[in-house]
Amino acid sequence: MAVSGAPCCSGRRFFSKTLTDVERGIYIDSWSISSDDLGVGEGWSIDKCRLYGGRSDGIDVITVNNGKLSYVVVPTRGMGIWRGEYKGAFLGWDSPVKELVHPHYVNLEARDGLGWLDGFSEWVVRCGLASFGSPGLDIIRDNTGREKKVLLNLHGRIANIPASFVRVKIGLEQPFELGVEGVVLERAMFGSDLKLATSVTTTPGSNSVRISDTIENLRGVQDEMQILYHCNYGNPFLEDGARLIAPIRRVAPCNPTAAQGIDRFDVFGPPESGFVEQVYFIELLAGSEGITKVALASRDETRAVSVSFSLEELPCFTLWKNTAALEDGYVTGLEPGTSFPNPKPFERERNRVVKLKPKEKYHSEVTLSVHLGKEEVLAVSREIEKIRGKTKPVVFKKSVGDFSPV
Repeated sequence: MAVSGAPCCSGRRFFSKTLTDVERGIYIDSWSISSDDLGVGEGWSIDKCRLYGGRSDGIDVITVNNGKLSYVVVPTRGMGIWRGEYKGAFLGWDSPVKELVHPHYVNLEARDGLGWLDGFSEWVVRCGLASFGSPGLDIIRDNTGREKKVLLNLHGRIANIPASFVRVKIGLEQPFELGVEGVVLERAMFGSDLKLATSVTTTPGSNSVRISDTIENLRGVQDEMQILYHCNYGNPFLEDGARLIAPIRRVAPCNPTAAQGIDRFDVFGPPESGFVEQVYFIELLAGSEGITKVALASRDETRAVSVSFSLEELPCFTLWKNTAALEDGYVTGLEPGTSFPNPKPFERERNRVVKLKPKEKYHSEVTLSVHLGKEEVLAVSREIEKIRGKTKPVVFKKSVGDFSPV
């Protein structure tokens, strides 16, 4: 949703600590703070450190622990979230890429634009900002004014750009919000100049983390923008018999391979050697305030994770099923976005690429939650069923032109 200015200040008192500010020459290698230090809330802590050795050398990580939920924000990798834990339940997935990989070691154009996968291991990673989706050719106008074909790599650049500004911000009044804020700049001469200002927040004892982003076009001319939140889950939430719970209006497979599994698109199988990923493009329903929610529930419905977001901000939802062998990355992706992850020219033709005027801003937000125990899982399931109402989803057996190339 395009906005004309930044959100108003709440007026609440807060503590803040700048850890990185490139413009002012500030960089703090290691730092920590806790509820005992500030005397607000209970049982929470925030720790910042730098990793050394191997392909992780030089990566900054900030671990936020609210007392029940913990997660690792990675400023060096576009302010993504590497992994988390809630009451002992692991959040994220076991990628073949075991370590955090510094962007220095990721060649985005390798393997015909698939190099992004060389560093892919996060629980939550943004795709964008100038483009995301399948790698492919696009036509741009170069610095001489001529049209030129260029390769757009898989899922864009933002996940491999270090933040130029990072600070921790802690509320000194109820509910004692714990935030990590950052600014990531995706820019080039004669190219896009997009500013991502993000806030990743939770509260002590909460089962949720909220990612709130504002993207601004810093150019003097109109430019395009795309963003998708690649939220990835493996064990213990993904398992044989786990299922997607979502208020679906329409769903279609993205290609013939996905069409083979359309009858069970919302049910997951066990790890399977040689499994070929299946991707489904979904149009969701929203509640009365425009907010929708999807969940991944375990087979016995004692564990679930959910993702909530605004359909006005993120109208397209993608389900990525990759139930391959454990060694090859047993994972599913719950992915709200401004468009579907098709090649950008296809999405542009269907008016799903955001156009930002000079200095115009676009706001998007997702909330990720964890639900443990049958009562909590039943509650989130009922919440989603309420959004669905009496609507029966339209399930296309084959790819359709509204969603993907046929």
